[in-house]
Amino acid sequence: MSLTQSEVRTIVIGALLAMFLSALDQTIVATALPSIGRELGDFELISWVVTVYLLTSTCATPILGKLSDLYGRRPLLLICLFVFLGASVLCALSTSMVMLIAARAVQGLGGGGLLTLAQTVIADVVAPRDRGRYAAYFATVWAGSALIGPTLGGVLTQYVGWPWIFWINLPLGALALVTVDRALRKLPVRRVRAPIDFASIGLLTFGTTALLLGLSWGGTTFPWLSLPIVVALVAAAAGGWLFFRRQARADEPILPPRFLGDTVVGPVLAAVFLAFGGYLVLAVLAPTYLQVALRAPVGEVGLMMIPLMLSTTITASLSGRYVTRTGTYRRPPLIGLPVAIVALLALAAVAEHATPLVASGLLMVAGFGVGPIFPASMVAAQNAVAGRDLGAVTGAIGFSRALGGAILIAAASALVLGLIVAWVPSVGTVSGLEDLVRRPVTDTERTDIARAFAIMFAAVAAVFALSLVIYMRVAHRPLRERPDMGAGAEPL
Repeated sequence: MSLTQSEVRTIVIGALLAMFLSALDQTIVATALPSIGRELGDFELISWVVTVYLLTSTCATPILGKLSDLYGRRPLLLICLFVFLGASVLCALSTSMVMLIAARAVQGLGGGGLLTLAQTVIADVVAPRDRGRYAAYFATVWAGSALIGPTLGGVLTQYVGWPWIFWINLPLGALALVTVDRALRKLPVRRVRAPIDFASIGLLTFGTTALLLGLSWGGTTFPWLSLPIVVALVAAAAGGWLFFRRQARADEPILPPRFLGDTVVGPVLAAVFLAFGGYLVLAVLAPTYLQVALRAPVGEVGLMMIPLMLSTTITASLSGRYVTRTGTYRRPPLIGLPVAIVALLALAAVAEHATPLVASGLLMVAGFGVGPIFPASMVAAQNAVAGRDLGAVTGAIGFSRALGGAILIAAASALVLGLIVAWVPSVGTVSGLEDLVRRPVTDTERTDIARAFAIMFAAVAAVFALSLVIYMRVAHRPLRERPDMGAGAEPL
């Protein structure tokens, strides 16, 4: 069943609203955490308000993507919206930190599904050749949530109370629900439905949770070589091994092993793992560098990070439009990543003596360079699979990006902190990089801290270089001119 252009536009708008809802909730909470801790107590658990959301959303991403291939986008998207909104109500009504963390865990399940399904729904109704131009909308949603979230969270917390950072989800979610419900009824589902593979879901959840807990605790709550971290990482390896063994025999695998052998999807998954992970390292750790090593005022650090986010958004949009115009997804990342590498090597070279403005400018150039790979890789991967695998491949890319971010942030933090502890013995008792912000340091110590960050910037440049080499292996396949909707499927 074909859709009119008006119906396609309605679906796209609704999907983007759902994506914005989930993306906003990842950023709006940060500025409210101090107020939440003061009111609910148990301040030592406050980091779990953010961590548990990321953990459950990461686990949900590939699972819900695959389930949408089996049971249709509309029912899964509606379930995710209702779960997300219901959990938002529980968050707003929380009377203890434990209750809030539990509600955030449920909210992450819905939020992870919204991100994956929004991109999959658009892939259903827009031809691969035309998907690139929608990258501008995706990039705008991510940039908007990153810029609006912290500010909106601060305003709501200050003037009406922190529960309103969750109450605000209700009108946004209702709008998304009303917008897409009718049009989504025409989206297809497969005629043959397979049973849900609960064993694979359990193994994937177990392995991912163990890995993310180990990475979250390592170097902060526990030393990296302590028994809890070793047990968590061994459990993650065991869970991952068992999961992929089962996937090789499953009729409907969550992460099909054939993806890894595909000459487009396999390299794309590895390249975005590295590129997105490196980008998040810059976004998460650069503020500490600006504030501690370069003595940038606390109130200005956020402003200095805006150029990185905006430049990534700009070139992601341009890359998507280029893919639509030319039909090739290989060239933009091959041009952009070298720019990011050069910018980070330059920042590493001047890290000890740079001004905050110079550092912000070089981060902006790095953002220009890394932006093109995000839309190009998504178009490439979705174009490489049949319509029946759109949800699975979209979930696989989201999962790869999330793991890349978690693993590389943990590695970069350990690298910087290890160098600082070795070079600046006076800060040897810090439990994490965030502690540096609260400690007085001398000019000599600032220089040593800047040297540690210089090595980190060079390491991220190496990560981007490896991503570039891997992306060079992505095969070129002509972009299809028709949307995938309808292949082997029937309308709901």
